Amino acid sequence: MRQLLGLTFLLFLLPSASAQEPSSLLDQYRNLEYPPEAENFDKGWKDRVALEFEIINERDLASLRSALKDENRFVRAMAVRALGILADKASAGPIAQLLKEDPDFIVRTRAVESLGLLKMQREAIELAKKDRDGGVRWSAGLAADEFESQTDNAAELRRAFAVGIKRDEMDLAKVGRPAPNFTATTSDGKPFKLSDVLGKKPIAIYFAAFDC
Repeated sequence: MRQLLGLTFLLFLLPSASAQEPSSLLDQYRNLEYPPEAENFDKGWKDRVALEFEIINERDLASLRSALKDENRFVRAMAVRALGILADKASAGPIAQLLKEDPDFIVRTRAVESLGLLKMQREAIELAKKDRDGGVRWSAGLAADEFESQTDNAAELRRAFAVGIKRDEMDLAKVGRPAPNFTATTSDGKPFKLSDVLGKKPIAIYFAAFDC
């Protein structure tokens, strides 16, 4: 009887086998309420952006490499993008393979972008200039230009992501309102602060409005 009670107490202390493990960041991306479909352009983008920052800053290369074979196209695309930004040269071959074979244009677009950031697999990038999707072809042209650039854009992106992002600072810019002040680094590595130029001269700011 004493042994039975001891065993029962021990089982009570052990974690339940049915207890759910905390979901990984990639699992959270897989289960987004609003995945990055075109119809969700204005829905759930804050969640997608915040999660992308977490995924890249976590730097879990093993999970990202495994996710290149994930059944979910958005997870594959995010893994490809993160590996390019994180300069994971060991993934260049598998990424090039996705560029050639993946059926989804989003994955192929992210693949060619990442190969440009890695400055590797030039032949695969050149082949992508003939891709059936216009967006992939356009991205391939930009990726090819990376080979001639002296700037390490992957490193610039890593620095930008490392700063982090605050959800309460997202979506502050509104049509008809004064532009909120912000600081950033220009493409040539110089610091930029909006308040230094706002009201002094005309200025145009462009942000690519595409996320995965």
